[in-house]
Amino acid sequence: SGINAEYGSSGINAEYGEFQTFQHYFKQINLSCVRMLGLEFKIPEMDFEGQKMAEILQYVILGVFGIAGFIWGYLCESFEQTFYVVSVGSLVASLVVLPPWPAFRKNPLPFHHSEAPVKPKVIQKKKKN
Repeated sequence: SGINAEYGSSGINAEYGEFQTFQHYFKQINLSCVRMLGLEFKIPEMDFEGQKMAEILQYVILGVFGIAGFIWGYLCESFEQTFYVVSVGSLVASLVVLPPWPAFRKNPLPFHHSEAPVKPKVIQKKKKN
C-alpha cells in the first residue's frame, strides 16, 4: 500500500527492468556471500544453540548494565547518568551478540545431500481380447 503507492505496483526500478517485485529482490540476495571489488566473502552464520546463548548473553548484559545504571544514577541523582550507563550497556551487548563469533557456531546442523529423484516405473496392463 504505502510502498506500492510510492514505487508503483510493479516494484523498484520497474522502468529499468530491475527487480520487478520485492520477493524477486530478496531471492537475488545471498545472505551468506558478499561480493565486493571482485572478491567474494563468506559470512558465517550462527547455529541454533549459538542463537540461544546470544539471547541469554544479551539479557544478562542489558540487565547488569541496567541495574548498575540505576544505582549509579541514584547515587549521582541524575537520570542522565543512568541513560549513559544503559546506552553503553546496549553498545556492549550489540558488539558481543550481533557478530557471528566462533563461540556461537560450535553446533552446526548437518545437512543431507540431495538424492537423485527416483523415477516411478510405469506398468502397462495387457488388454484382453
